[in-house]
Amino acid sequence: MESSKLPKVGLALTIFAVIFQVIGLASPYWFAQNTDLGVIKLKIHAGLWKCCKGTDDNIKCDDIDDCLQEDWIKTVQAMSIMGFIALLVALVMACLYVMKDNKTLEWLAIVAAFAAAFLIFIAISVFADEIDIKGRKAEYHFAFVFCIIAMLSAIAAGSLMAVHAKK
Repeated sequence: MESSKLPKVGLALTIFAVIFQVIGLASPYWFAQNTDLGVIKLKIHAGLWKCCKGTDDNIKCDDIDDCLQEDWIKTVQAMSIMGFIALLVALVMACLYVMKDNKTLEWLAIVAAFAAAFLIFIAISVFADEIDIKGRKAEYHFAFVFCIIAMLSAIAAGSLMAVHAKK
């Protein structure tokens, strides 16, 4: 691959990471649980902001604070938002670098991409550690996976831009 294409691929991966992080942040599907109570089947799914529960015909959503009154969810929310902001910074810096070819902008994009990946990693790790999926007989759902994909994309974007910066 020609070295001048690396920043453009890094920019594309950063755009990809932003899109996946937005979906992961907004969707109430970090985990889902289906419980068969004999007569009815209870469904629960939750994200960072909403918790929804009910049956197939009647699902009601509430704020996450009404369902999960624990401090660690605030940590996950904060780290996810800071990761998203760092991704936006990486996106702006990568766009400016592709247009202006300034090494300082490139290094700022690299640092922001890795910072975003680190912050998202903390959010994912705290959530996975605290939610106790096995005890709930629940499964991680698509929004959780989208945040993992965003983190991996940010790592790939930062790595490609770093390889280019070292040349």
